[in-house]
This record gives sequence, structure tokens and C-alpha cells, in this order.
Amino acid sequence: MSTKEKITTSALTLFATRGFDATTLKDITTHANVNVAAIHYHFGNKDDLIRVVLESVAQPINALRMQALEKLSGDGTLTLERIVDALVAPPIMHSLRTTGDSRLLVRLLMQARALPQATTNAAIFEQYDAMALLFVESFMKVTPGLNRAEAFWRYSFTIGAMMYIISDGDKNYHRLNRLSAGLCDTDDPTVIINQLVAFVVAGFAAPNVTLLARRKKGKT
Repeated sequence: MSTKEKITTSALTLFATRGFDATTLKDITTHANVNVAAIHYHFGNKDDLIRVVLESVAQPINALRMQALEKLSGDGTLTLERIVDALVAPPIMHSLRTTGDSRLLVRLLMQARALPQATTNAAIFEQYDAMALLFVESFMKVTPGLNRAEAFWRYSFTIGAMMYIISDGDKNYHRLNRLSAGLCDTDDPTVIINQLVAFVVAGFAAPNVTLLARRKKGKT
């Protein structure tokens, strides 16, 4: 492993487990067994390192998402179920197949959301916003009964459910597995994807909440 890779790997682990603010450059260099000068040489400063770490986990997953979405569009096989699968399968497969602490991706994103700052916000917006808009547009194509606001709501709920179920499978947590007395296997990515896709598809197929509210209001 190169010096740059050692720094990136150590930074990912520490940022995800301790948080961005609580992790110092000294912590990272000690963990990676390199000197501080190496960080400045390869990354510049801590903010630049944070950006690179967030990019390193986001780009491979988003590339798989976009490949799947483009294939569906090109083949003319764009369906609600397949769009949901294209959105949630790559991060789930990545998280459960990664060696070591497989939930670092979700932990990292949760740290960024729990204590937002300009650096993490900018990196997340850059890596995820364009992709999110493409998926929302795709969802609207196959669910004509939904308006744009409804599509955004349901996209956001999908991401939340996905992140929760990935984090639930952490070896130190496993709450769903425990509550179900082992009936729910949160270590099997195929099971998780199938269950999540079915749940999300039902959510997207539900009636337009805005229209229902207007109809109820009109009756009163």
C-alpha cells in the first residue's frame, strides 16, 4: 500500500469512527505510520484530505449507480423496481463486501450529517446532488401520478431507509437480527436489497399525498 493510500485509509477509519473535528492530523499520521509532511505533500491540508476521503467512497458507488441507470434507459427497461435497485444495490453490496469495518461508508456520511460543516457539505453536494436529481427524474418517468415534491420526499426516505439498514448490520449493533431472533439476516446483501426494494417500490407506488390532502380539505 502506498503512503497516499495508507493516509486515505486511516483518515477514512478515523473520520468515520471519531468524527471530522475530533480527528487530528497527528491521529491520522500515527494510525497510518507516516509523518505529517506526507499529508501536506499528498493532500495539502485537512480540508483537502476530507474532500478526497469523501470522494474516494462516493465515486465508485455512484459510478455503478449511473452505469445501471444508463443501461436501463438505453435498453428501454426503465421500471420502478429496477430504478430502486440501481439506487440502493451498489452501496449495500459495497458496504457488506468491504473487508474490515464494512459500515464505514454509512458512518462517514452520518458523521458529515450530524455535524455539518462547509468542507463536508461541499464534498457531499458535489458527489451526490447531480446523481440524486437524475434518479428523481427517473422516478417521475415511471410514476406519473407523483409531482416533483413527492418524488423528492420519497427519494429522501429511500436514502434514509438504506443508510439505516446498512448501519443496523454493524457487528456491534445487529438490532434487527436480535429483535427478530435471527429471522432477519442483516449480513446478506441480497436479502437486504430484495426487502428494501420491495418496501421502497410500495412507497413510490402509494397515492400522491398532496392530492389526497387537497381532496380531504375540499370535502370539509
